Amino acid sequence: MRGGDLAVVAGGRLMRVLARLLLVTGSLLLAVGLVAGVVNRQVLDGDRFAEHVDAVRADPAVARQLGLLVTDRLLEQQPDLTGLRPLIESASTALVASPALGPVVRTTVTPLHQALTSDDDDQVVLRLADVGALLVAAITTVSPSTEAVIPRDLDLTLASIGGQSASDGVVDAARLVDLLAWLCPLLGVTLIVVAGRVRERGWRSAVRHVGAGALAASGLVALLLVAGSLAASQADDRSLAGALGRAAWGELDGSLWWTAGLTAAVGLVLRAAGSRGSALEPATLLRRGRAALLDRGADPAAEALRAAIMLGAGVLLVLRPVLVVGVVGAVVGFLLALSGAQVLGRMAVLAVLERAGRPSGAAPRSGRPVVAVVAGVALVALLVVAALPASDDLPVAATVAAGDDACNGHVQLCDRRFDQVAFPATHNSMSAADQPGWFLGEQPHGILRQLDDGIRVLLVDSWNGQGTQRSGVVANTEESRSAGLAEAEATYGPELVQSALRLRDSLSLTPTGRAEPYLCHALCELGSTKWEPLMVDVKGWLDRHPREVVTFFVQDEVSAADTAALVERAGLMPYVHVPAAGEPWPTLGEMIASGRRVVFLLENSSGGAQAPWLIDSRTEVQDTPFSFTSADQFSCEPFRGTADAPLFLVNHWLSNYSSRVTDAREVNAEPVLLPRLQQCRDQRGRLPNFVAVDNYDQGDLLSAVDVLNGVD
Repeated sequence: MRGGDLAVVAGGRLMRVLARLLLVTGSLLLAVGLVAGVVNRQVLDGDRFAEHVDAVRADPAVARQLGLLVTDRLLEQQPDLTGLRPLIESASTALVASPALGPVVRTTVTPLHQALTSDDDDQVVLRLADVGALLVAAITTVSPSTEAVIPRDLDLTLASIGGQSASDGVVDAARLVDLLAWLCPLLGVTLIVVAGRVRERGWRSAVRHVGAGALAASGLVALLLVAGSLAASQADDRSLAGALGRAAWGELDGSLWWTAGLTAAVGLVLRAAGSRGSALEPATLLRRGRAALLDRGADPAAEALRAAIMLGAGVLLVLRPVLVVGVVGAVVGFLLALSGAQVLGRMAVLAVLERAGRPSGAAPRSGRPVVAVVAGVALVALLVVAALPASDDLPVAATVAAGDDACNGHVQLCDRRFDQVAFPATHNSMSAADQPGWFLGEQPHGILRQLDDGIRVLLVDSWNGQGTQRSGVVANTEESRSAGLAEAEATYGPELVQSALRLRDSLSLTPTGRAEPYLCHALCELGSTKWEPLMVDVKGWLDRHPREVVTFFVQDEVSAADTAALVERAGLMPYVHVPAAGEPWPTLGEMIASGRRVVFLLENSSGGAQAPWLIDSRTEVQDTPFSFTSADQFSCEPFRGTADAPLFLVNHWLSNYSSRVTDAREVNAEPVLLPRLQQCRDQRGRLPNFVAVDNYDQGDLLSAVDVLNGVD
């Protein structure tokens, strides 16, 4: 062989080695970029991180271990409580796992996340006393005798995290991940494209190599995930570290699997698009996939890769079968869509050539260039967006159905005056456990769901609030702050309010922007719902339910003028009932026929001549006391309102804020609720019109009201 030929052969070998080296390096960088992208999106994003932490907190094994940790710390401070350890463990675990703690955890983790991933020098201190205030309240409710031995100033420091000495490493890691999330994919794809160009001229080689690199990167991520799943499955969830590891891995591996699966699909399409022949036809793809998995070959490396893929797929099917079905379905759908895109691309090219007068034989026999572009764009989008987890939200079906001639669900009610009908009501209707940001929710669901479930009287509190420097957290205006704080402390107790504010990081909020009406329970920092958008939604609900009469009973810190303006802006004016002076209440049928079927009652004022439909409850409503801690304390004695007021409100809940749900389950049950309603009816000489409860989903509120109305 001549020297020139040897040089050509040596040069060719060198180019092949260089191409492989560039392909391997690019694939590794792409794999690192995929993982960094998911971490950047799911961990370094404050809101998503808070959601993941809350989900980990609610994991049964984690809740159990955190409950044990809280118990140990409490007993270290008060060894005299050792005899109550089972009670304390149970209360601690239940508190940690409680859905009511979800909004608190999410809003607390967000500033902690910000402190750990930014250059803020402020020290972050998590005080166990903030959760301990709730725990101690729960313990003393279940076992009142323990109250005397629990010190009021119990203040346990769980952790002190912060200052540059503690957070420098976390901040640097966050910056590194953010950099790797975009730099590694960019460098990886660039090196892979160069590898294709070094190996062979033309677009096919570059596309084929990018596809191979994407497949290799997804394979590396899949191997990492299989190893991680095996390690997580071996973790001992009887320890806090093991429970946290398993729960945390379960939160993140889904997004990583989706990313790996979609990257593999894009890689397969690009690989096929850069090949010759009908590589993108579905039959060809299936045939090649079957051959790759099942046919034995002479290449040991290919055989080892095939075995590793089958092992990983088998392990994943055992550990996460539902996830496998979802990923496979998405990949198959993606491949079918791109196969269709190939056909459409070829048809489009033919149509263009025919319009240009060129012979159809000049058209390419494949739409692969079009598909290659589409798949390349999909790969870029995948690297930019990473993987979005599927939403767990499910639609809630309405539970209220009525005929065309019914009034509030029953034909018998149509001929009765408004003050001759009993209505199911909720106390602090806006304070819902499933609504973002509400601390100590007193209802399970928001107002629209309550309407769907049959609630027809909504007791709400209106306050003027302002946004703050904390996203999603509202504070009372300066004028109402003192009154709100005083009411909250009178309701919950000063210690519990201060703990709640610490958990919300609300002690140093700075109100900004203009004041707006909100629905809050005294302190808007503990939970708020913007009032006007809610009323717009209520109007939509009324549009869809034309034969329902609804009442809003407002504890009004917002002025009557501002309330009237809000209702008008929300489009509710055609619905509001305007009372006729000196006339009795209309029947439900008359209210529905006129369209005036929304009643507004104000607790502290009225709309006057300007807004007569804002009715003064002090002359229209009389009620019962409402501060009770046990069912045997319930009373039907007169409390507010005049004796001749036509409407009667029965306040039926217990004020033990540490046991709201269990209390509601007891007192809302018909054997407790119905006898009290009948007693109040007989003692006061009038029908209970508004039956207000907490946690309306517990017990038998609707059936008890039906009995009062005689429609059961």
